[in-house]
Amino acid sequence: MDNKSNVPVFFLIPDLTGFTKFMTSTDPDFANKVITVMLNKLVAANILEMTVAEIEGDAVFFYRKGRLPAVNKVAKQCKFIFEAFNDVITTFKQIDPENYKKYLSKNQLGVKIIIHHAYINIAKINGRIKLLGEDVILVHKLLKNSINLPCYILLTDSYLEKLKNKKAAANWFNWENLKRGKDKYEHFGVTYYSYIPLG
Repeated sequence: MDNKSNVPVFFLIPDLTGFTKFMTSTDPDFANKVITVMLNKLVAANILEMTVAEIEGDAVFFYRKGRLPAVNKVAKQCKFIFEAFNDVITTFKQIDPENYKKYLSKNQLGVKIIIHHAYINIAKINGRIKLLGEDVILVHKLLKNSINLPCYILLTDSYLEKLKNKKAAANWFNWENLKRGKDKYEHFGVTYYSYIPLG
């Protein structure tokens, strides 16, 4: 097992909101078609040339080692992901209007984008790269939060503290819409973050 310690990593995780309800209350063939197309589009929207750590049922775990990408590029990446999500919804409205009306027309699916920065360990186990460390656990936990919106960007304090030019960040991330939030997670306590509604 090869191991690299304390590697700086930028995380960006698009995750589908409403996924469980959508999968359990939608025609299975239609649901599988939508999710397959959606995840492929989200992976293809990767303009930051990030690495895919894994794809779970409703999320793509992107990461990038080393220097933090410029905030304008991060904002552009979020825009691309949100556009890709909306393009898929629009496509199904056109090609399958009946199922769209039943299962997608009332924002049954949304997308949240989690952005985080951390120092983690990267290990090679049985030929596969694995990300290790408490921040890997934390970023998974942040996918389950108390924000009651279908579409938003969540920016962790760890990421925001790394930004050298907060004024420039405000220009790219619609800071006037920035809201504060917090959730309590077992073993981590209260975790604070900021978020921006998308729509």
